[in-house]
Amino acid sequence: MGDFDGRRALVTGAGGGIGRAVAIHLAKGGARVACLDLEEAAAQEVAGEIGPGAIAVSADVSDESQVHAAVETTVDAFDGLDVLVNNAGITIIKSFEETSLEEWERTMGINLRSMFLVTQRALPALKASDAGAIVNMASMAAGHFTVPHVAYASSKGGIVAMTRDLAFELAAHGIRVNAVSPGPIATAILGKLTDEQIEQAGLRFLLGRMGRPEDVAEAVGFLASDRAGYITGATLPVTGGAELATRPLRPEDA
Repeated sequence: MGDFDGRRALVTGAGGGIGRAVAIHLAKGGARVACLDLEEAAAQEVAGEIGPGAIAVSADVSDESQVHAAVETTVDAFDGLDVLVNNAGITIIKSFEETSLEEWERTMGINLRSMFLVTQRALPALKASDAGAIVNMASMAAGHFTVPHVAYASSKGGIVAMTRDLAFELAAHGIRVNAVSPGPIATAILGKLTDEQIEQAGLRFLLGRMGRPEDVAEAVGFLASDRAGYITGATLPVTGGAELATRPLRPEDA
């Protein structure tokens, strides 16, 4: 038996990167998965890769009416919902002075507003589940400076706070709420880097490599499963120790 046999899951931002890895991981564990993404073709591709038991749903997660329709489609298709993974997000790497109000609001809309909208709409179905679990995608940037992206870091800090508050409010309904806090992960965001550059960057971290989407998916799967049945309100770092220290690129730099 898998960790998610009989479970029904919704993953936002499932069209690529971490979201894709999470959707596939949950499906391998036995879950029926709704792959939600702004790009319909990307959602369909991941759902097709998973096969029977997966559906593709397209929506702008910062738009209230589209979120309502997407969650309704998912709940109707699966006759309920047990697991929600709020993963959709964007980053804009700019200094505070260079960041426009439009960029700030767009980042907050996709990263933080979406979590409010999707979670609130999914709550009735999650309350009806006997295994309700929510996993939110935070970031190492919520507590540690990485690169200049003030809007992104601020939105992720909000996610950590929302996770904590939701855990308190929803415990009475048997719903656990946790977050995963990834460090540098080799996804499309790093698309301008060569494989060699990614490998060299990974050597600076304690575990000697860049993180993979599958590393994050494993953590999400754990927190969403019964194996984490006594864990709520937690933020689990998946960073390779990047927030603790980094290795020098050359021995003479030590």
